[in-house]
Amino acid sequence: MSNSIEVPAQVPTPILLINLAQQARKAESDKALQFLLVNQTHQLVPYLLGALWIEDEGVVIQSGVSFVERNSPYISWLNDVCGLLIEQEACEVTPEMLTDALTEEWGTYLPAHAYWLPISGGKRRAGLLLARESEFTETEVPYLKEWVDIWSYSWNRLDAPTIYGELTRLWIRFLEITPSWDEIKAYVLDVYAGARFVFENYRNNPRQIILQVRKLYEDSLAWVKNAWQWLRAQGVEGTREVVIAEAQAIWRDKKRRYTWLIWIFLLFPVRLTVLVPGELVPANPAIIRVPIEGIVDEFYVTPNQEVVKGQPLFNLDLTSLLSRLHVAEQETQIATQEYRQSSLQGLTDSKSRGLLVPQEGKAAEKKMEADYVKELLNKAKIDAPRDGIVLFDDPSEWIGKPVQAGEKVMVVATPGDVEVEAWIPVGEAIELPNQSSVTLYLNAMPFSPVTGYVRYEGHEPIQRPDGGYAYRVRASLSPGDKGPRVGLKGTAKVHGQFVPLSYWVLRRPLSTLRQFLGI
Repeated sequence: MSNSIEVPAQVPTPILLINLAQQARKAESDKALQFLLVNQTHQLVPYLLGALWIEDEGVVIQSGVSFVERNSPYISWLNDVCGLLIEQEACEVTPEMLTDALTEEWGTYLPAHAYWLPISGGKRRAGLLLARESEFTETEVPYLKEWVDIWSYSWNRLDAPTIYGELTRLWIRFLEITPSWDEIKAYVLDVYAGARFVFENYRNNPRQIILQVRKLYEDSLAWVKNAWQWLRAQGVEGTREVVIAEAQAIWRDKKRRYTWLIWIFLLFPVRLTVLVPGELVPANPAIIRVPIEGIVDEFYVTPNQEVVKGQPLFNLDLTSLLSRLHVAEQETQIATQEYRQSSLQGLTDSKSRGLLVPQEGKAAEKKMEADYVKELLNKAKIDAPRDGIVLFDDPSEWIGKPVQAGEKVMVVATPGDVEVEAWIPVGEAIELPNQSSVTLYLNAMPFSPVTGYVRYEGHEPIQRPDGGYAYRVRASLSPGDKGPRVGLKGTAKVHGQFVPLSYWVLRRPLSTLRQFLGI
């Protein structure tokens, strides 16, 4: 039986508060708590918008949306507003608290009234901003304050220091000071280039080789000396003997040795990763769709060709449209002539005067039909909306093929503006922290991996061409990085959260065993 309270209709506010408190205590991650705060607070107090702001991170979650576009003007404006309110207590937001520039844009981004609820007690300052058209009443504010205090307790509890958490932070720090693969590769290439230079220039003079090796040895000693001085400045020298003595004592004692090895196996944090298929796709492509129903007649470009804005791409078959236009123009001329003839006869014949209005309407209708066909003819020729490279399949497969209005034919991508697309099978799905890194090892360039950071993760699996289901993951490259060309495929290494070493080792066997036993 669940311990949560069943909430009937018209539940009193204290009961709703108790129910929310139970959900907050049972939350297992920051994301679950943040979702609860900005979306479920509506049970206590109605509002149109709720946003959680965290210091050094900005707005991390907003009510009613699954993804916060942090570079949008709206989120940037909201970050500035919350940054000014961080020093305030719980209060109704007034124009005096903001700058003139922020106040001028208030009507564009937010409803008329907003209430600020600071969140304190943890390592990071934060706040909840609620907005709606009506004022917040005195009976609603106490419940909001109590709920935010309850939520803050659960949030701080998740951030409380633990043995595993501290080991994780040490491991992250170790990874930060460890040279990256690119640095190691550059160092190896430098050593190789230096050795090759020495061999080619001094192979006939062994004395020069000895001098070069001696210089390299002296440079290495100087580097070690500088590194040791840095460690002494960090206060490591005073604890070196204690650490060595303690390590020796642990190693001599068999029981303590096995105990430490077991604890290391159980708690040592490692990064959970999966290897999945990946490729480079356009980051912000212009999708070219067929504006009208028809048959593809001719292509003016070839796949991967560079085009400029306004350049013709392809056109549809114009035969039927030209026939319709010819018929419509003939009918327009006939209707116009009939109207003119009735106008002349109407001077002497009252019966002809009665036909003027219907014939005038018929002539206007035929003219509108002809104009409509001319507009379709203009749409039958599709031009490039911007500069870039056109990406589509073999043109011979499209020519003569009937297409529906809105059907996708090709895309126009900006050169170098690419991102990584990976597909995580359902059986390999892992939880991805915010801004998780993805490394794509291309089949064409295995020694030049492409690194990106997850910006989107599909909520539901999609069926792949091979029949399996997988989650789509999109990773953006670092700003300023120009990736290889679109379409290159390879293997993507998706980095998840840190987990204990024991979980990393036993995850796959336990998953297989569970599927086999059906539990």
